[in-house]
Amino acid sequence: MLVSSLDAKVRPLSNTSLEKSSLLGAARIYVSKDSLLSLTGTLENGKHCLVTRLESPSQKDAEEDLGDLQREASLWILPEKNLSPNVVMMTRAFQEAAGFKLGDHVRITLTGTTPDVEEVVVEDESGDKSESGQKKKYPLVWEPALSLSLDRAELIFPGMVLEGVAINKVRRNFKVLSVNSQANSVARFKADTSTIRILQPGEEAGPIIGEPGGELVLTGVPGFPAQVKVINSFLRGFCRPFYAKKERQSCGFIIHGGRGTGKTFVLQRIAATNWGRVHWIKPSDKLTTIRETFKLAHGQQPSVVLIDELDGLINKDRSNRDSVIEAIGEELDNLSALAAENNALPKLVVIATCLDYFTDVPPKLQKLTRFCKNIALPIPRAMERLEILKFVDPPIQAEEKEQLLLNMAERTHAFNPNDIGRLVSNALEIFGTRLDDAGVDATLGEEQYLVKADLEKALRSTRPTAMNDINLNPPTIHWQDIGGQDTLKKALGLMVKYTKNPERFLRPPGKGILLYGPPGCSKTLSAQATATESGFNFFAVKGAELLNMYVGESERAVRTLFERARAASPSIIFFDEIDSIGGQRTGAGGSASRNTGAVNMLTTLLTEMDGFETLTGVLVLAATNRPEAIDPALMRPGRFDQVLYVGPPDQAARETIFTVNTRGLPVAEDVDIPELARRAEGHSGAEIKAACNDACVIAQGSFEDEDEAVSKPQVKMADLEGALQRMPRNITTQMIDGYEKWSKQFRKL
Repeated sequence: MLVSSLDAKVRPLSNTSLEKSSLLGAARIYVSKDSLLSLTGTLENGKHCLVTRLESPSQKDAEEDLGDLQREASLWILPEKNLSPNVVMMTRAFQEAAGFKLGDHVRITLTGTTPDVEEVVVEDESGDKSESGQKKKYPLVWEPALSLSLDRAELIFPGMVLEGVAINKVRRNFKVLSVNSQANSVARFKADTSTIRILQPGEEAGPIIGEPGGELVLTGVPGFPAQVKVINSFLRGFCRPFYAKKERQSCGFIIHGGRGTGKTFVLQRIAATNWGRVHWIKPSDKLTTIRETFKLAHGQQPSVVLIDELDGLINKDRSNRDSVIEAIGEELDNLSALAAENNALPKLVVIATCLDYFTDVPPKLQKLTRFCKNIALPIPRAMERLEILKFVDPPIQAEEKEQLLLNMAERTHAFNPNDIGRLVSNALEIFGTRLDDAGVDATLGEEQYLVKADLEKALRSTRPTAMNDINLNPPTIHWQDIGGQDTLKKALGLMVKYTKNPERFLRPPGKGILLYGPPGCSKTLSAQATATESGFNFFAVKGAELLNMYVGESERAVRTLFERARAASPSIIFFDEIDSIGGQRTGAGGSASRNTGAVNMLTTLLTEMDGFETLTGVLVLAATNRPEAIDPALMRPGRFDQVLYVGPPDQAARETIFTVNTRGLPVAEDVDIPELARRAEGHSGAEIKAACNDACVIAQGSFEDEDEAVSKPQVKMADLEGALQRMPRNITTQMIDGYEKWSKQFRKL
């Protein structure tokens, strides 16, 4: 029958031949065959175990306080057959390094597999470290020699001393301070992958996890004050008994959010608290490794189990997915049972990350005793982005740093913490290139600073993650490029101002505007200008682009569009030709006129604009030439709150359009803008722009026929008049009357 642990008394190693100068086998502890069988069920040597010192009766009476002691080791069978089952033998090197004494009562527990050495930190313990002038000029490199010694020892543990490491008759003694940043671990050294760090005189070893003592408080995470508060509230439960029975029932917590929001960074900050031993579970870990990790964490309390990318660990493509889910659930249930029994949470924190809690975490793991607690890391807002930028701390002159970082924070809409890090990294690369081109000598050590131009250039080349798969480069259009439409400009400007500063408004002005009117009257141009002037992320969609022949795909496209817009907020969604997807669901007399897919897509659009989930930070603009085809449900308050008519330009607007479209052209002195605007009555803005383009073609043709003495062509009044005369008027009186009739039927304008 297998036992969970074995109690024994420490005795000296009887077979001195097992004490090797190379320290091979120094990390081994030896027990009898019967003891190994009772623990493992096999006679296989090399099992990873945890040795914990127990308090003996004689020590209870003694004044000396030996304190808690736990060390990892490798479990082996002693060749002698007469070893007592309640005895464990240790090498002298292991006793001296670990602190165990002969006669100590210890408990041996299996803890899983022996890890590989990632980094080993050593210190030169030689008494005489002086070197000749030649050696000082060419200092000795000890890492290769140390690698050979560590490779011969195979199993490395903190406290072991490598004596007589030699290079060219120079010998040094090195002591291992930590293995994988831990002070009580055992790991297997691999020369090709393990890193050796030799402490220089005065250098700190860095954080070493081993003896618990750190405070379990998450700090140093900028940009998420509310989320950090929730996580710390959860962590406080592990540091005190319950105020009432079943106050806490779970040791598990989920941190979820999009890629680059800082989930792994939060786990690293929790690990850095040094509250207890840290155990990582990776998506590639096997089922047995997962169970062994939890078993090891149980034996090394206080401890923290961190599962990065839980969604990858229980991916649907994994053949044993159900078994992994069941194993994690059982481990959390066991912890919950211990909490109920002891009226306090066990000293074992389990924190996992995933992209989305509700879709990535199966219902089996969302139970009260498992991962019932969760917090989302959203895309940070302006002030939170400023906090992150200050944390990154780019090299900017002190007098302009605050203002420059604030400006960047206000303009980095939809940037997550990783995007902000990439932005600063790109700016530093641009900064380095600029100094290289200027011939600055880096060896002089003069302090250099980022300037505004570096950050501006980096901002233009850095796209937020939320916009990665949006292939959109809207043209740069300003309000001054659009003639007239003052009412429309005011309405759009008000929506933008509210989105930027909602606290200044008594009530929100609405989140949706429907623009209707004849073709060519600046509806699309106004949406582009809104995107340019506001600096918001811009999603432009033609209604027909969302249509898909496959069932459910059109609705999915609409949902995805709004999800991306929310993630990239503040943002603008512009539906051009919205009548193609927002048409009425029934024809005259209530007869069905649209297929089921089109109706479902319209229903999805209605729900996204004003459904259960609040649409914050997203403006919805739409344009149509056929407002009578729009379903009435789209135009109720809460969806398209404002319906604005964008008609043909008046005299003043036409003058502005002519001025804008002749700007930068070599215009002759006889060109009369007011007269052209009078003659263009009834033309749309697009037709006036086309007439100006045609006039340039006419002027170019006339120039080629003239004398070569003329330097360049000029656009004359006659050219513009001729182009305007040939331009047909597509806006008819019947069309204007139809819009007027429709507006009276639905709204009092």
